[in-house]
Amino acid sequence: MYEPRRIVGDFFEQRVMRLFDLVRADVESLGIAPDLRSKDGSFFVEVKASAYDNGGVINRTQLRRFSDDISVRRFYAFVYHSISRDMTKDYPTPRRLKCALDLRSLYLFPFSIVKAHFEKSRKRIHPKHDDFVQLRESLAQAIFEGDKSAWEHLGLEQEDYKMAKPHEKIHIVTKQGHLEQQILDSLHPGVI
Repeated sequence: MYEPRRIVGDFFEQRVMRLFDLVRADVESLGIAPDLRSKDGSFFVEVKASAYDNGGVINRTQLRRFSDDISVRRFYAFVYHSISRDMTKDYPTPRRLKCALDLRSLYLFPFSIVKAHFEKSRKRIHPKHDDFVQLRESLAQAIFEGDKSAWEHLGLEQEDYKMAKPHEKIHIVTKQGHLEQQILDSLHPGVI
């Protein structure tokens, strides 16, 4: 039996890497650094893939490590797909699962938004897992669209952030527009 979560994660890391012309940052996949980085090293991207109705997982320890140990700009890419059923039952092989995966939407958020969401949300605690919160597609969309209650939840000023939607499935948020043009210039929408 294969591990669907790993297949989904690897699949979308590759997709985000090609989409934004990035390279692997965490070559050993140890979670020490975010998954990807820009070729010039000016920013990192941690990829979180999940079903749209579940939500990308933000782990306390990982968030803290990325906050303390990384000095360049960091983003989280929340990639949502449409499969919300039992993957191992419906897709008995990794190949069949990969063929069924779709990029429903992608939200690229700066670290400050992800950290604020983590700090303001109720943590899920599990004895065998780090404390975590999730970011569902509906909340990611509300943040991007400037929903007042979403921004109140974050405790951040929406005016400090700039939104770009270069493709119907891609939503990019930058703090005060930093790196926006560089990110847009690196985008290859044909990869979607």
